[in-house]
Amino acid sequence: MIALWTEVCLVLPALDTLQEGFDVYAAVDAVGGTSREAHRAGLQRIIQAGGIPISWIQLACELHRDWNREGTAPGLADIVFAEVGH
Repeated sequence: MIALWTEVCLVLPALDTLQEGFDVYAAVDAVGGTSREAHRAGLQRIIQAGGIPISWIQLACELHRDWNREGTAPGLADIVFAEVGH
């Protein structure tokens, strides 16, 4: 999950989703709080409820799974290298 504000836009739907029995992976670097402290507190609340923190690049690579996938590997590589620069 990603959102605009960690402490509201991410926490509230994450808690609802966890309560419904789904796994929640919160992309910690694809969301921001109204302050650093609010961001940290929001992420901590998600973790306390059973959510899993993850980076956007980690999530993308886990979803992609295998760099031998010729149809999608070049596109993912372009995105990753453009964003992280190497």
